[in-house]
Amino acid sequence: MRNQRFKYSFLFLVIIFFINESANAQMKEDIRKEIEKIIYYDTDIKSKDIPGFSIGLLYSDSVFIYHFGSAETETKKSLSDSTAFELGGLSKVFTASLIEILVQDSILQYDKPFNDYLDSSFQNKHLKDLTILDLISHQSRLPKMPYEFGVKEKEINNPYAHYTKNDLLEFYKKYFVDKKDKKEYFYSNINFALLEIAIENATGLPFEEVINQRLFQPLHLNNTYVHNDLKNGKSPSPGYSISRNLVTPLTFQSFAGSEGIKSSILDLTRFVQASIGKPTTELTSSLENIQEPLGPTNLNKYAKVAKGWHVFKHKKYYNTILHSGSTNGHRAYIGFVKETETAVVMLSNSEHGTDGLGFLILRMLNHNWKKKK
Repeated sequence: MRNQRFKYSFLFLVIIFFINESANAQMKEDIRKEIEKIIYYDTDIKSKDIPGFSIGLLYSDSVFIYHFGSAETETKKSLSDSTAFELGGLSKVFTASLIEILVQDSILQYDKPFNDYLDSSFQNKHLKDLTILDLISHQSRLPKMPYEFGVKEKEINNPYAHYTKNDLLEFYKKYFVDKKDKKEYFYSNINFALLEIAIENATGLPFEEVINQRLFQPLHLNNTYVHNDLKNGKSPSPGYSISRNLVTPLTFQSFAGSEGIKSSILDLTRFVQASIGKPTTELTSSLENIQEPLGPTNLNKYAKVAKGWHVFKHKKYYNTILHSGSTNGHRAYIGFVKETETAVVMLSNSEHGTDGLGFLILRMLNHNWKKKK
């Protein structure tokens, strides 16, 4: 009798499993149809412009991944969940996450002057009050890029290949800031390039090694890395310019913490799950702490700056937390609403934009900003 009860219980669980799997498959297909409608009716995205793109979604405790187009124009190689793309400015969110982890471990301090993380020969006397928090929240009063940056560009469309950390520090120590200039939001890639240096000086380790040990490995981001390594399979999917010409993958001597990270749609989906706290991990508090709005931006009246992230404040809805990035041949986007546990991740292999598609899909998942938890 006991064995018979066990058999029936097992059979019941199998039936429930297949019912859930069938329901999930149907939901995935239904959402894909809605995405295709958005692409057709609400964007100017055309397959002739963008060879391929991948979308990852979090919705109703489910994760769905979709691929459109191909990874390569000539071979028509398919995109996969583990295909790596260049993240461009989205790299800043990973660097900000690492900063928070190191702050919680008392290796870095938000209110400590940035000069204190530099050798005295590179300290800037005009920026004595510049802190780690100023850098991470784009309040540094530094320009977007160093003024002489283009002089070091020896390879077409590979601007970071020959601009060294020493070059950056030479620019930093000579940069003049008037004491009358108030701290206010101005988006600067220099900020996170300097944070990369602070991380290395505080830990005594290369940036790539620190972020891999402290962030990528704990979250099982197996296809996320900083520097290309062809021998070990670390190379992003081919990227294409606006004219659909193949572009050279970017390499970095500096600015990797700002622009240089590569990742896959599967890894970014895992990262945003961890950022939402589904499931809870040892890094949950660190990932949540960097999402709090710190102040206004000059983007629009609804956009606030957080630590690495930007926060879009709706009038009558939950905040949307987001960031995007671009390189010569790739585009990347993450947007999520923590309270409804919904998220959209997008990666494309073209310099062409995806025309706000990620934000439109997120709005759809939230029932035009009416979904409740």
